Amino acid sequence: MAAIRRLDRGNCSIRFEFQRVDPFGGTKLTSNLLSFYRQEVQRIPSMDRKEETRFCMGVELLWRRLKVARRAAGFRKEDIEKFPGTSDLDCLTCPEGREQFCQGCAPQGLKPELRKRLRARHQEFEAARNELIARNLFLVFRLLNRYRKVAVSEEDLIQEANFSLFKAVEGFDFRRGIRFKTYAGYWVNQAFLNAIYNQSRVVRVPAYIQKAMKKINDVVGDREGLLFDIPQLSQKTGVKEDLVRSVISGNRFTQSLDRLVDAESGAKLMDMFSGQDMAENPEFGERHSLDIHLNSALNGLTAREQLVLKHRFGLRGAQPETLSDVGKRLGVSLERVRQLQKAALGKIREGSTAPLLEQFA
Repeated sequence: MAAIRRLDRGNCSIRFEFQRVDPFGGTKLTSNLLSFYRQEVQRIPSMDRKEETRFCMGVELLWRRLKVARRAAGFRKEDIEKFPGTSDLDCLTCPEGREQFCQGCAPQGLKPELRKRLRARHQEFEAARNELIARNLFLVFRLLNRYRKVAVSEEDLIQEANFSLFKAVEGFDFRRGIRFKTYAGYWVNQAFLNAIYNQSRVVRVPAYIQKAMKKINDVVGDREGLLFDIPQLSQKTGVKEDLVRSVISGNRFTQSLDRLVDAESGAKLMDMFSGQDMAENPEFGERHSLDIHLNSALNGLTAREQLVLKHRFGLRGAQPETLSDVGKRLGVSLERVRQLQKAALGKIREGSTAPLLEQFA
């Protein structure tokens, strides 16, 4: 704090000039944005342990100096401790009576000299913070090699990892004796895993279910039969039985029917099915679902009621018939057929399958 007071008494500002170097062999013109970005990262010099420690000490000093400026500006306690993030420029949630200024909030009646000092402290800290992040962008490409064969694009993985470095700066403490790149590597790996969990499927499956599925897969191994023994899986993995059931039912990938299965011949997944048009194939349409729900509803009726509905409405391959024809088939009067039909339809409307059948109305 003594150093901060001396700097403030002398009204000293800190200017940064960070050098960049040309990578080995020089830069190459390329239209690939990822290759261009990689070349830009290679131009940023790395730091050894001593340089990194000194740099982190400087970032810590500037962070404390910014908090002193915030305190002098009349910030609330929670605002003083708020670490500058990537969204401060677009702050739309400022409390009433406070205005956005210099990537943060300051009281409206703040004196010009205090406002100028606050602005300078913000700029100094963020310049040093951003440079520390830039000096460790090489970690992203180094760790990216582990995740090249995943269903998420490299650009998306890099974006998530770059954002995680801001969190690493916020939580890092150089006094613990570990290097920043070691601490940041943990955050980068977590960003990669979270991106894979949340973006690798067309239908998003929560991360906790995918983590539970990994435990189950480790236990099952080549013993596929164990996958149907819910109690044993729960005991060996430490996952509750309800969650095991949810995991097994939810661990399904969505595949496009237009996906290529043979690049040379241009064969698609659709070609593996029969030549029948998909719109006419009940396995791909609503007709199949309707048949399932309708059969379930009919199974809850008596044999005579099922027979009446079957022949009256042409269900299960039968032809539609009149009340009189159905009466002759059963040997009962026309009025009795009408009563059986009314009773059967009433049971279906009040049964558990009614909501499922309504969607096909």
